[in-house]
Amino acid sequence: MPKAASVVQEHVTFDGAIGQIEAILTYPEQNDPQESIFIVGPHPMLGGDFDNNVIRELSTCLAERNTLTLRFNYRGVGQSDGEPILSTDNIAEFWARSRIDQESGFAEDTFAAGQFLADTFGKVSHVVGYSFGAWLGSRWAADATDVASVSLVAPTINQHNYSHCRQLSMPKFVVASADDFAVPTDQLRHQFDQWSNPKQLVIENVDNHFFRGHEHWLANMISTFQRGDS
Repeated sequence: MPKAASVVQEHVTFDGAIGQIEAILTYPEQNDPQESIFIVGPHPMLGGDFDNNVIRELSTCLAERNTLTLRFNYRGVGQSDGEPILSTDNIAEFWARSRIDQESGFAEDTFAAGQFLADTFGKVSHVVGYSFGAWLGSRWAADATDVASVSLVAPTINQHNYSHCRQLSMPKFVVASADDFAVPTDQLRHQFDQWSNPKQLVIENVDNHFFRGHEHWLANMISTFQRGDS
């Protein structure tokens, strides 16, 4: 495994569909990054900001391996423009449907963030999406060019349509916990079997949907896959 490097965390903003989106670029302090990684976070109704434990640790650990990573806050989260997401109406709707109407807006934010990273680095080398972000990130990758791989962490297969993964030609890495309450492993295996090759599925006991205490293990798995060492 490459030796970890000290990293810089640079707060940036870029134009989204309804205003400014805040984000963090993470990259090696001394070496020029060799690749860029677009990291898409979980649902804002479920702790989906760029300080989420999985998103934060993936950004840092992967940047330590001479990559540039981007993570961002959806509209209405943190300092990103937009009406605050955690409203009474949204909370009631989310617990009734496991979705809210603003999700099309989060997709717009994802597309703006991916374009910002592509403009900043020249291209997006890899996409990593966690939970809800696995759906948005893989949809973004389906419309992108030059993406070398997509990693889906605890993909929300019961809440969102992942049929586009049947046509994704780039290598796909899927990882979930065997005890994930939101990702039934039998259904995940069934859907995964329908997705195009090349692909890899890993299911382990790694703290349900949250990967607490397993963030570095997750980063190592994804980094190994991205380097083609698996």
